Amino acid sequence: MMFFLSTTLCTLAFAALVAAQSSTDLAWIPFDRDQFSNNTALDNDGNVQLFWKIGDDYSSYGIASRSNGYLALGFSETGAMTGADMALGYKADNGSFMLENRHAQGFVRPDVSPDQTVNMRFKEGDQSDNLTHFIFDKKNMADCLETQVDVMRDSWQWFIYAHSDSNTFSQHKEGQMGKQYVKLGTGKDISLNVVSTVGNAKNFTVIQPELTIPAKETSYCYTLHKMPAGKKNFLVGEQPGEAGSMLHHLVLYACYDLPDSYLDMLGKDANCDAQAVKNPCNGFVTEWAPGMAGRTFEPGFGKPFGEDLYQYAMLEVHYNNPDLIDGVKDTTGYSFSWTDQQVETEIGSLTTGALQGDGWFLDPGKELVTISRVCTPDCTRNWPEEGITAVAVFHHMHFRGVNTWVQIIRDGKEITPLSTLRHFEYGYQFSKTLNEIKLLPGDRLITTCQYNTMNDTQPVPGGPSSADEMCFAWIDYYPANSILACTEVDLSLIPSSPINGSAGFCLDYTKDDPIFSSASTLTADYEHLPPSGNNCSATDGGTATGPAILQTCPETDVCFSLNVPASSKTNLERRAEPGDIFFQLSAPTSYSWVALGQGTTMSNANIFVMYSSADGKNVTLSPRTATGHVMPTHDTAASISLLEGSGIANGKMIANVRCSNCKNTMALSGGDSDWIYAHLKGPSIASDDLETPVSQHDDHGAFKWDLSKATGGSSPNPFLAAGSSTTSSSSSSAQPSLRLVQAHGAMASLAFVAIFPIGAILVRLANLSHLAWIHGAIQLLGYAIFIAAAGIGISLAKQGSYLSKPHAGIGLFLLAVLFFMPIVGALQHRLYKKVHKRTVWSYGHIFTGRVAVVLGMINGGLGLKLADAPSRYKIVYGVFAGLSGSLYIGAMIFGEMKSASERKKAVALEKESSGSSTECRRSPTTLFATSCFMASRSIFFLAHPNCFFFRILPRSPTNNRFASRSPCSLLIRIYRRCSDVALRSPASWPVLSRVDEWSASASSITAVATLALHFLTTNEDMKLHLLTIAGLIILATPLHAAGVTDGDSCTRDELGQKRCEKDGGHVMLCSNKNACVKYPAQ
Repeated sequence: MMFFLSTTLCTLAFAALVAAQSSTDLAWIPFDRDQFSNNTALDNDGNVQLFWKIGDDYSSYGIASRSNGYLALGFSETGAMTGADMALGYKADNGSFMLENRHAQGFVRPDVSPDQTVNMRFKEGDQSDNLTHFIFDKKNMADCLETQVDVMRDSWQWFIYAHSDSNTFSQHKEGQMGKQYVKLGTGKDISLNVVSTVGNAKNFTVIQPELTIPAKETSYCYTLHKMPAGKKNFLVGEQPGEAGSMLHHLVLYACYDLPDSYLDMLGKDANCDAQAVKNPCNGFVTEWAPGMAGRTFEPGFGKPFGEDLYQYAMLEVHYNNPDLIDGVKDTTGYSFSWTDQQVETEIGSLTTGALQGDGWFLDPGKELVTISRVCTPDCTRNWPEEGITAVAVFHHMHFRGVNTWVQIIRDGKEITPLSTLRHFEYGYQFSKTLNEIKLLPGDRLITTCQYNTMNDTQPVPGGPSSADEMCFAWIDYYPANSILACTEVDLSLIPSSPINGSAGFCLDYTKDDPIFSSASTLTADYEHLPPSGNNCSATDGGTATGPAILQTCPETDVCFSLNVPASSKTNLERRAEPGDIFFQLSAPTSYSWVALGQGTTMSNANIFVMYSSADGKNVTLSPRTATGHVMPTHDTAASISLLEGSGIANGKMIANVRCSNCKNTMALSGGDSDWIYAHLKGPSIASDDLETPVSQHDDHGAFKWDLSKATGGSSPNPFLAAGSSTTSSSSSSAQPSLRLVQAHGAMASLAFVAIFPIGAILVRLANLSHLAWIHGAIQLLGYAIFIAAAGIGISLAKQGSYLSKPHAGIGLFLLAVLFFMPIVGALQHRLYKKVHKRTVWSYGHIFTGRVAVVLGMINGGLGLKLADAPSRYKIVYGVFAGLSGSLYIGAMIFGEMKSASERKKAVALEKESSGSSTECRRSPTTLFATSCFMASRSIFFLAHPNCFFFRILPRSPTNNRFASRSPCSLLIRIYRRCSDVALRSPASWPVLSRVDEWSASASSITAVATLALHFLTTNEDMKLHLLTIAGLIILATPLHAAGVTDGDSCTRDELGQKRCEKDGGHVMLCSNKNACVKYPAQ
């Protein structure tokens, strides 16, 4: 045993080094590792690798295993299977890779979770070459579903994993599973659940000498130990020894002011007579329980001990020997790392919970029994004025423990809980690392424990025995202070106490006696508030009058109703079995069948199908489930009952239903709940068979129910109960017709992937007569098809409430932009015939068209994602859109290069024909004015949208006065002065003309980008601002356009340069064809 304790640190350090080395050999990982920010090996050999990247709402995870079967990754609160939120990846029989979200009720086969789309979102996965991998996103904050788990994104998270050589999901083999406590985020950690070497630290051990375990069910054995000498030392790491099979737990207590009579225990064998010892030590140093590993404090932190605090420690070892076996030998203990150097921050420990071990009992035969103990403000006011910072919590119960948490009540209101631990497993205990939670003087802490006593027939006492129960939360915090324990006690159980009843209990090691506070500081008001996680409401939405029924009628003659009893919701919030829920289906007999389901899609939804029974007098209710958009199959696991009032009467089918196990598939708390429905009109099915086939629906839809309006009452049949209150809901929406969805997608794809690119490529590369007319005809055809697709799309979006989705927003934007394209195209063609070069209308038409075509192709992919289209559709579209887009972009680049080459040849020919007399001579003044003109004009049209409004106003004294007062006045004056000087020199005109073309193109692109942002943003104020800017840019863009050709020919001045006279205040430029062209007025 001594050898084990002295070599433990080295062994674990070597194991950690091996794991670290194996995790660096990642060339075999079959996906792009750069998309993640962190990685760790989940097994010691590095054959199971986890990658992750933390996000705000969702975080991304990738897992890869050197195996050729299913692969599962679970998010657990304790490292156990119970309560784990699991992602299961496997290759299906048809060769496709599947990802399922599952929930583990215990150490059994995990069930399929009701939510397969929101909590986890599958991104990619595959299985080949003896490797299995998948990537998915998981929601950080779970919804109000028992099947989901919050992600500890700023702290440490338990991961469990399993893999197999088979894709059949069954129990894994030995060595094909494991767990790992992983640091996910960037939160600060003080206490780490790993053992590591601490520089300049010394080691000492606390050992219980070997003994024979007493042949009785429960034994507490005590040994006293002297701590290393010194005024003040610090524990910086700890590692428990090897645990025997009968070791229940051990605790090391700090002995403050130890009575001299106990010093005789030093160096002696363990004393297993707990009554004789009466442990006087009440400071908490550390504890071990099954599942716990060692831990190390971060550099600069340590737990103080020494002559100024305590010099002795009592080791308490609890043995559990239910079979009364005699003669079993055991020894155990702890190995510590410590230093005599002052640390920067001292760690303290606070005990909360049921410190008074006996005197309380748990009711037998209950699925959930709750006890709470309050740490009073009278005690916490003794903390330092600036408060303390909690860094870790160790929760402890025995075998019946289910859930436990510590709440913080500040100024009468609950804030974020200090710690929550659901699905407690005795064999998986650990010190839960916190992300530094601040506690302030005057805070009330409530420690709550919940137990399952279904297997007990007698009240279960609180006490030290293994058959009894405990409720503790040991909190590590900094800076250390003198408060050791804070809880409540029943003074009537203390014979010498003059007070009868409960009182606050505060233990301060600087005081001779505990500090008691009055019962007025205690409260049970907060006992049943839910622990953090799963985002469930903390209030009871029930009413005391009668059942609250919420009804929705998606059709005039088809209605659905729901009631959630108050007790079911309350039990759910207390993490108990939520109990029954009630719902009703109602429809005329003209329907062949009617179905109601919980969820957003058919896949994995809990579905209830109602149809006529064989005798035509009653109804059959068939619980079903589906793997996708296929006929649902009978669900044998559903526990439902048809209640009184069900049947067929007066031409109407009614099913009053009680569901007893819907907790697995329905969230009974929170706000809106998603539901789906479907029906088929036609002849009666007339069958009592729960598995009878049903034909495909002729209509279906979805709606939301506000569960707060459906919660209340306790009737066994709320639909027949007196005093029931029915509230109507009208949030239903028909789901889009599949044929219309397909027509919309096909037509829009034809327009953007085929017709528009063909028309654009022809006009850039072809050399045909009447090319402009051919181009226009093709694009008009594409636009007509797109208008039809957009009309269908708008109708579908209204039906399914999709107008707020990016796909719909981009589609509307494209519809608006392309509406002007034929007009702009015709105008630019007319101008081009006159000036024989591109104008602003040309650039606006060309670049807006290019952006629209590319954006349309991208939007097609968004549409497929929104429609949840099968993978084969996405692949086909991606291939064709990729090929078309590549050809289109390539043709545009080639066309621009061809145009640039032709322009260079034209300039060279003109220079050759004009001779040297046409060389431009630019004075320094002209160059300065030209630069000034370019800078001010760029700012004027691109960086200051408010100036556009003034720019388009007609000239008048009123407008001139407005301009002088506007923020743009200085910018406008600089622009006008510079342009006046620059325009006096013909040498500057080619540069100014090019600036006009550039600014026109930039304006067009800016307008398109601004409109795109308008449709994508969700901020209403930003939407209005962006729309205004885009409108001003579009209105101002025509002002860049060059004028029309004047009939006069250019003349040469005395310097031999080409000149044109001013014409009505307009400056005339010489074109390449030696014709005078009006330059636009400033």
